[in-house]
Amino acid sequence: MSSSSSRASAQPNDRRWLVIVLILLAVVSCSVGGWIYWQKRQARQEEMQAQRDKTTPSPISAIEDVTAARALANYLNRIRAQVREHEAAYVRLQRSKALAWNFPQREDIEKARQVVRDFLSTNQRLADSLEHGESFIRAELETAKVPAAVRDSVLERYEKTQKPLLPMQQRIRESDDAIGQNALAVLDLLDFNWGNWTRDEATGRIDFPNTITLATFKEYVGKIADAANDRKQAEDDLANYRRDHPTQ
Repeated sequence: MSSSSSRASAQPNDRRWLVIVLILLAVVSCSVGGWIYWQKRQARQEEMQAQRDKTTPSPISAIEDVTAARALANYLNRIRAQVREHEAAYVRLQRSKALAWNFPQREDIEKARQVVRDFLSTNQRLADSLEHGESFIRAELETAKVPAAVRDSVLERYEKTQKPLLPMQQRIRESDDAIGQNALAVLDLLDFNWGNWTRDEATGRIDFPNTITLATFKEYVGKIADAANDRKQAEDDLANYRRDHPTQ
C-alpha cells in the first residue's frame, strides 16, 4: 500500500519537472533565436553602413576637396588678373607714340621708354606665373595641409587641363618680350642719334643719313613686326585649342 502511494505521488512531481524542463528549453530556444537574429541584423546594418561610407564622402574629405579646388582656382584667378593687366599695358603701348616713333621733343622718348618698360614688366610677371604654376599650386596646398593624395589629385588636374596650354602661352610671352626689347633698342637708337634722323609726317618713315644706322633701325623694326606676327599666330592657336577643348 505504501509503495503504491509513493509511486502515485512521484508521478505529479515528474510531470512538474518535465513541464519546467520544457519551459526552460523554450526560453533557451527563444534566447538563442533572438541572439542569432540580433547578430544577423547587426551584421546587415554594418554592411549597409560600410556601403554608405564608400559612396558618401566624410565631412573631412569634403573640406579637403574644397580646399584643393580653391588652391587651383586661386592660381587661375591670379593668371586671369595678370593677363588683364598685361593686355591693358599692350593697349597702352599700341595707342602711345612708342611704336610710331613720333617724338617732337627728345624727352618724349623717355616717356615712350616707360610705356615699353611697363609692358615688359607685366609680361615678365605673367610669364613667371605661367612657368611656375605647379609650384604655386603645390605651395598653397602644402600651406593648407591637405593630404598628399588630395594634393596629387589637384596637381594631376592642373597637368591635364593647364599644361597643354603652356607652350602656346609661352610663345605669346616670348613674342611680347621680343616686341618690347626691340622697341627699347629703337628708342635708344633714336635718342643716341637725336638730331641726325628725320621722320616723314605723311608716311611715318624714319630716315638716317648713315646707312649702317638706318640698316640697324630697320632690323629692329623688322624684328618687332615678326614678333607681332608670331604673337597673333600663337593667340590664334590658343583660341583654337580652347575651342576644341572647352573644359580648358
